[in-house]
Amino acid sequence: MRFAICGAVALLALVTSGTWAEARPFADSAANSVIAQTEAAKVTRYKGAMVFDGTRFVARNLCVSRAVLVECPDRPDATVSLAGHFVTPPFGDAHTHHFDGKYTFDWHRSIAIESGAFYAMTMTAPSKSTLAIRDQFSGPGNIDVATSLGGVTGAQSHPAEIYEALALGYRTYEEQVANQDRIHASKAAADDAYFIVQTPHDVETKLDLLLANNPDHIKVYLRHSERFDEDWGKWGPGGGINPKLLPLIVKRAREAGKRVAVATSTVFDFRESLAVGADVITHLPCYQDTESDEDSPYFDIAEEAECVLSDEDAARAAEIGMASTLVVSEWARERPEKFTAWEKRNIKTLKEAGAPLLLSVDAYGSSHTEGLIAGVAQGYLSALEALRIGTMTTPAFIFPDRKVGCLDTGCSASFIAFGADPLKSFEAIGDIRFRLKDGEKLNP
Repeated sequence: MRFAICGAVALLALVTSGTWAEARPFADSAANSVIAQTEAAKVTRYKGAMVFDGTRFVARNLCVSRAVLVECPDRPDATVSLAGHFVTPPFGDAHTHHFDGKYTFDWHRSIAIESGAFYAMTMTAPSKSTLAIRDQFSGPGNIDVATSLGGVTGAQSHPAEIYEALALGYRTYEEQVANQDRIHASKAAADDAYFIVQTPHDVETKLDLLLANNPDHIKVYLRHSERFDEDWGKWGPGGGINPKLLPLIVKRAREAGKRVAVATSTVFDFRESLAVGADVITHLPCYQDTESDEDSPYFDIAEEAECVLSDEDAARAAEIGMASTLVVSEWARERPEKFTAWEKRNIKTLKEAGAPLLLSVDAYGSSHTEGLIAGVAQGYLSALEALRIGTMTTPAFIFPDRKVGCLDTGCSASFIAFGADPLKSFEAIGDIRFRLKDGEKLNP
């Protein structure tokens, strides 16, 4: 995540056209809207679409009853035509910092609905403000959110500088750089947006505080762990917990029945995560350009040895099922060639080993659309891989106990419909013509 966490996006109201034909209108002719008919129907059939099966688009009908996909009866109560449209499950975002408070909630929800990302995994947000809106993290009209609440980190370590800057009202990059001393002295967001652990005793006490609010998963910051003993990189590219504490944190999380996500910067962090059986790393090693701004607090010269995964690393990730999160917002940025080459090499190594991959944004105020289109154009993933990982693998990972990321009988009645085939022209993911969430139509 960039030092300046605030961002701006232009939220575009998508005006769609087309007639959603009803084969069997209700007796009350005044009920003309599809929404009204769908809500009243026992079974609604969506016909005429090409439906994604994880490999290709095939022609078939989808039938919905009480927010679940069901076998289509001979005579459904209502029919909606999606002829000429291409249907997939909604996208998931496996690493966001959205859905962090009431003042931004409507904005974040509108970004997600517009882009068709109905499932989100928040990786650190202030606990108090998140808890105030948590009752809106599911159901028709809402985005389904799994949240870590605050993150677990070390002294003088990310993300303390971000959340303390925001607590003090410093929202631009320039303000944050100019007020480093005040930001570093502040503790307004401690034990809320972040929890500092330095000893085994801290692990017990701080995890108790965090777990009391029942996070969906535990987020741990492990950054340049190979240099922790040098005290290197505090408030900058390094920082995070002492790697010797990671096994204790994972043990405590497992006792509480929680999955563990680890924020990693290098191959060495990746290997520490493998050693403890982490569920997911939140970005690949050296995924972000650290060399373009020498005045940045995160300035660092990256070397290949700390950035490129081995075949053995990938094989071990595949063996234990540790997922690696790809940050697609970085794909839309200009980055030095060595960073893009390293990332493509790491993705190829992980794919060949069969290690799971997830998609995310991790850019405050942004959606996945621009980055994912750019990534496919640049060859990070094929269109098929991007669509399958984004709409199937990622949602299923975020909510492993639910039937999401699928369009089979018994799956959640949530899907999006594009105006063209994204396997032929991937830009079509930016042209969503229809959105259904838990059986109810959504408008952006």
